[in-house]
Amino acid sequence: MVARMVQAASFIAALAASLALMLFPFLLRHVEATRLHSALPILLLGVAAAFVYGIGYRPDNRLLRMLFGPLSAWLLIFGGAWLLLAR
Repeated sequence: MVARMVQAASFIAALAASLALMLFPFLLRHVEATRLHSALPILLLGVAAAFVYGIGYRPDNRLLRMLFGPLSAWLLIFGGAWLLLAR
């Protein structure tokens, strides 16, 4: 039950972040280029991991399971967002 809720929350967060970046790229116009180029890959790696976990894919390899798990996905998303928003 809790795992399904975390899975759904991960998918919704990844969907919201990717839609916001695709449909409203002007939201990032105030961010300086060096910070944008260092933070956006981290954020997008988290979004990709959240999508993988959100659709229910479970790799057999333990390392990949950790990389595509909700903890690493959320840490990457929050870390990338923090780097984007920190002044």
